[in-house]
Amino acid sequence: MTPTRRAAAALVVCAICLPIVSAGQPPTIVGWASGPQVSQELQYERDALGVPSPANARAIEEQISARPHRAGSQADYATAQFVQRRLEQDGFTTRIVKYSVWFTAPAQQRLELVLPRRISFDLLEGTPGHHTKWERMAGPAFLENSGDGDVSGPLYYVNTASKDDMDDLDAMHVNLQGAVALIRLSAPGSSFLRALDPKYNSYDALRKRGVAAILEFMDPATQGFGGGQTWPNGNYKNVNMAERMGGPSPSSFGNAPPGDPTLPGQAPVIGAAHLPFDKVPHATIPEMSITQNIARSLLASMSGAVVPQDWHPMFEFVQHVGGNQRVHEQVKMTRHLVTIWNVFGDIKGSGDPNSIVMIGSHRDAMTFGAVDPGSGTTVMMQDADAFRKLTQQGWRPKRTIEIASWDGHELGLYGSASYIYQYGPQLKSNVFQYINTDQLTTGTPFIISASPGLFAFIRQTADAVRGPDGQPLGAHDTKRHPLINAMSGGSDHQNFAYMLGIPSSSNGFYGAFGAHHTAEDNLDGLHTYDPGLKQAVATAQQTALQAMRAAGATVEPLRIAEVPEQLFKDLPVLFGVTGGKANTTQLITALTAFETAATATDNAMIKAEASGDVATMQKLAVQEQAARGAFFLQDGLSFNKYLHTVDRVFVSYPEVIFAGSDTKAQQAAIDRITAAVQNAAAALK
Repeated sequence: MTPTRRAAAALVVCAICLPIVSAGQPPTIVGWASGPQVSQELQYERDALGVPSPANARAIEEQISARPHRAGSQADYATAQFVQRRLEQDGFTTRIVKYSVWFTAPAQQRLELVLPRRISFDLLEGTPGHHTKWERMAGPAFLENSGDGDVSGPLYYVNTASKDDMDDLDAMHVNLQGAVALIRLSAPGSSFLRALDPKYNSYDALRKRGVAAILEFMDPATQGFGGGQTWPNGNYKNVNMAERMGGPSPSSFGNAPPGDPTLPGQAPVIGAAHLPFDKVPHATIPEMSITQNIARSLLASMSGAVVPQDWHPMFEFVQHVGGNQRVHEQVKMTRHLVTIWNVFGDIKGSGDPNSIVMIGSHRDAMTFGAVDPGSGTTVMMQDADAFRKLTQQGWRPKRTIEIASWDGHELGLYGSASYIYQYGPQLKSNVFQYINTDQLTTGTPFIISASPGLFAFIRQTADAVRGPDGQPLGAHDTKRHPLINAMSGGSDHQNFAYMLGIPSSSNGFYGAFGAHHTAEDNLDGLHTYDPGLKQAVATAQQTALQAMRAAGATVEPLRIAEVPEQLFKDLPVLFGVTGGKANTTQLITALTAFETAATATDNAMIKAEASGDVATMQKLAVQEQAARGAFFLQDGLSFNKYLHTVDRVFVSYPEVIFAGSDTKAQQAAIDRITAAVQNAAAALK
């Protein structure tokens, strides 16, 4: 054995860190009845965890991330075919489910400063005049929601275009009629909750004031050099990077049906009649995403009133509101239906084949998608290889393990939403657990993001796998970067968790990701975010272990007390939103009773697991499922009938949060969550 091979073998051994059990003490797994099956499972896990490798990860990435592959393109279809072939080679039964969805892309973009001097801006990312092959192949950044237009007008800086910002501009008597508005994204201190006002829409506010075009840029304070080393030497955006995303729109966040807006609330099966585009709320003015460098060039020459202190981006000059410059912005979009391809592969369960542990990641990308989503697809393909090795040894999961490669994600989670609209009742009944693997390798810290109830189960898997630093993935748990986090959203797991109420997770290395939706999320960029592809190996190992344990568990591997604990933890958010004026007495009383009953249930489950008492475990599991079910409102939530989980949608107490400043709606929402908590507590008695 060569020194290199000895080192590689040592790395594999180091990566497998299954629990060490004291003499005479049987090993335990959350959700499993103690017995010989646990020891057999741990042996299979050792074999599975030895399969993922940096070389295999690189080979997969080269197949799926060498070309831009937006949803519906031929390059996208080629990745679907690759995933299907790969799964079939690993013994999976495969199928492709197609949908027809609405697609937008830029056909033409142009930006010029025309007064007081003329500059034609290079819209490609990277150093102007010295672009890499990746930057040329990716083309300029864009905003998917942009309208068409050819506008020349005065340029004004409007900060984040929040309600407070608009009020400040009005107080300064700034006339935005016919203006091009320059918007700062990811400002320090901004957050989902801070910006949320269900009655306010920034696009509508800008249009009401006569804004004729929009430019957006990422603030370097949070997304660039203000955060740390910039790409390619570090994780943050350099000044020549932008971002491809949705952009401002009259469609309000939170209350729109998930999925394709031209077929709202329905599965866009091939041949279905879509709404005409002019019948769907959409932007009617041109919008563009520009680099920090272009934004700085424009901001530096602005005059007029000095902006408020908290409006200043991280540039080295005093910022003014502008109006002295004139720009020319031209955008022409293409809009049409495209076919997307969801790819599925199954290993049928031996004991309960109708119960499914689903591992999912989207496959389409804004550009090359080496990290987003290539790292997730790489995890799934490496795990498929591991499961093939186990089946050759005689292993078979008790439940079906299904790998789902979603398409149309970057259009708005269209692939998973479409599938849920078509098969929702069946999925709600059959999917035991959903594991998301999108964008997992952007550097430390390793984070568990999951439905409350799954924390202990997933923590146990993280403790059993070593990361690139040689320490267990679960070893790094700090106040600044807590290991355990209640899931929010941003990927396909949110559809399974919030539309169907299925226990879901997305666990991985979630450091800063400046290359997100840029030309730099390419094969060369992997060297910045995952040097040596060690994170790719560790995340594949953790995902495989989680899927195997879920697929073989005696019961759903829950610790139900995590649900009231999370609701208690998030009470300060509720108090902040309501200004402390709402009546929460009954809610707190109900939470206390729920936590007491849930803790007793967990203790009984732990005892039953340790003794191998399957009958008691099954009885307790029925109660746990009833308690979780108390938070699923069949008719939907007050702000969106397509979302059903009253305890959590992105954040705890979603109906209260989305009630805005309406005190009556806030109290009604508190009363609804209180009733759900009371029902959950009753289910455990």
